[in-house]
Amino acid sequence: MTNLIRKALPSDGVPLLDLIRQHAAFEQATAHVGEGDLALVLDTREPPTHLIVAEEHGELTGYAALTFDYALWSASRFAYLDCLFVCANARGRGIGKLLFDHACNMADEAGAQSIEWQTPASNADAIRFYEREGGTGKIKMRFSKNLST
Repeated sequence: MTNLIRKALPSDGVPLLDLIRQHAAFEQATAHVGEGDLALVLDTREPPTHLIVAEEHGELTGYAALTFDYALWSASRFAYLDCLFVCANARGRGIGKLLFDHACNMADEAGAQSIEWQTPASNADAIRFYEREGGTGKIKMRFSKNLST
């Protein structure tokens, strides 16, 4: 097994979009990002999210999305792991760990003091994975409100 963890490239757009849609379906949601939206992110010098992919034998098997923010209470920059997903037929082979480690290294190199993420409470496998990786959970309610533009 040869896995390459790397920054996503504009040429990754179509297979990456498929992974994003698989991820949303796995979480019983819908991804509203389209091919054009993703192309803009992948082809921007300073993207709103940093996309990382796992590639095995020329095929994408997983991805992660990392953003950066500032925490007022701790007066520090932090990274937010918005997505981490490995396709069903590639799970259990360490790809998630490689993606997670790469995201943590990127965050550290960018000067983030911590990395945060969330996963559905029903995803027991992900919770076990993150706990093995040293993560600690915090119970909070996540709210959202659609804003008109």
